[in-house]
Amino acid sequence: MKRFVGKPVDVTGGPLVSSILKYSIPVMLGSLIQVLFNAADIAVLGNMADGVAVASVGVTSSIVALIVNSFVGLSSGCTILLARFLGMRDDKQAKDTVSTSMVASFFIGLLLSIIGIAAIKPMLTMIDCPADCFEGASLYLLIYFCAIPAIMVYNFGAAILRVDGDTARPLTYLILSGLLNVGLNVILCLTLTQKVAAVAIATLASQVLGAVLVVIRLLRMEGACRWDLRHPSFSPSFLGRILRLGFPVALNAALYSISNLQIQSAINSFGTEAVAGNTAALNVEGLVNSFSGALGVAAVAFVGQNIGAGNRDRVKKSILTCTIFSVSIGIVLGFGILSIGENILALIVPDDPTAIAYGYIRMQFLFSTFFVACYNNVLASTIQAFGHTGLPMATSFVTVLGFRVAWMAWVYPLYGIIHSLYFCFVCSWILTMLVNTVIFAVIYIRYRRGHARAV
Repeated sequence: MKRFVGKPVDVTGGPLVSSILKYSIPVMLGSLIQVLFNAADIAVLGNMADGVAVASVGVTSSIVALIVNSFVGLSSGCTILLARFLGMRDDKQAKDTVSTSMVASFFIGLLLSIIGIAAIKPMLTMIDCPADCFEGASLYLLIYFCAIPAIMVYNFGAAILRVDGDTARPLTYLILSGLLNVGLNVILCLTLTQKVAAVAIATLASQVLGAVLVVIRLLRMEGACRWDLRHPSFSPSFLGRILRLGFPVALNAALYSISNLQIQSAINSFGTEAVAGNTAALNVEGLVNSFSGALGVAAVAFVGQNIGAGNRDRVKKSILTCTIFSVSIGIVLGFGILSIGENILALIVPDDPTAIAYGYIRMQFLFSTFFVACYNNVLASTIQAFGHTGLPMATSFVTVLGFRVAWMAWVYPLYGIIHSLYFCFVCSWILTMLVNTVIFAVIYIRYRRGHARAV
């Protein structure tokens, strides 16, 4: 295991480009594997169940993103705070951050699980879930929401390992969890009559395994990021700082998800085939997002730690390197996947040409401009690393939530076609890019003049 995971990356020293690559590649692979395993859920259903089962899981995607992915953003508060302390070589505050984060992650996850389960039917009603998918979608969400505490624990724990320079172990844990997920998908789909429940149970088991593995590592590792249960600490003041930094990031993700609920509702109105095709395209988009997201994670670690260490030149080079890599990935993979998009969709929703056609419409709009989303991802992460987590959230409130709500109220009714739904994403991305670029320029100029925000 030690040979496989290698040594942690030196974030504040050594060759920058190779360090960012060494740091980012395991995160990319981990995210890619996660996307592929999630796609495996749909693929298994597509081959072992009917289109209604596929759509039942697919229709929950926007709800899962809102309830789970949004609050996983809270782990960014831990990442930003811990990166600054590690850069300052302040082991005491780093340890307090780790301990407080891990305790809080479980109880926050438990609370979200209870809230999510109670709100299943109202949420499905709100997005106009097709009647033939309602029962299956409710069952999937019921089981999935039971996994939220494990999801939160894993994401907080993995964030701690990554900001400490260890991106290989979270990758290893994802591989093991993913293999369990795929294996159980097949076994349970062969043995259970309710296929939607089968893939949901497999997901629950894999998330629990990932959480257990990351906790074991935190308890056994050495250094400032070790979770020492012999001297446990829970600091309300540190929790407040983590939430102050993390909550705007979570809310930023929530704004995307909330705006997508209205769009998802409109997609649902086109029928089961449109839902299945949209779901398939979303899974493919995750392939590109996994690469860009890794550069966002790297930006937080490299920029945050080097701000703490006072390495101004390395901060600048870290921002440039992460941005260039992310945009390049968006261009190459975006247009590359678009060129074979229909073939990829056919692997996820075989023997359903209507679903494939709907999915490819989404691809044409979003993959041709995915480099803009990749740029936005790194830019927002960089702004957050400087401690200004509320600014990307405020931008998203206007350029994402506000713009998309206005589009759905005034533009979409003029045309009533699915193409106008996807064009809304493109326009929103461009607006976000313009506003965040101006915000970043102001923050960076102030930083170069000696005004770094404390976290």
